Amino acid sequence: MTDKHFERIGWIGFILIVSAYLFITVKLMAVSSTGYHLMNLAGALCMIVNARHKRAQPLVWLNIVWFLIAVMGLINSK
Repeated sequence: MTDKHFERIGWIGFILIVSAYLFITVKLMAVSSTGYHLMNLAGALCMIVNARHKRAQPLVWLNIVWFLIAVMGLINSK
């Protein structure tokens, strides 16, 4: 994959995470909804891929934690 592909993956992750937050803020989604947690999970995974490629360790770990929180949210939402 090229740098451009990793950049796109990062932007997709950014859009997913920010959109999830927007959707709960304007009440289009509930914090406990599966969709909210899936958007955060997928967004964090994309951001992990991008951050690892760029060797940005703090961002890798931030998004690993974000991913794990989303997993816990999915488990608790069922």
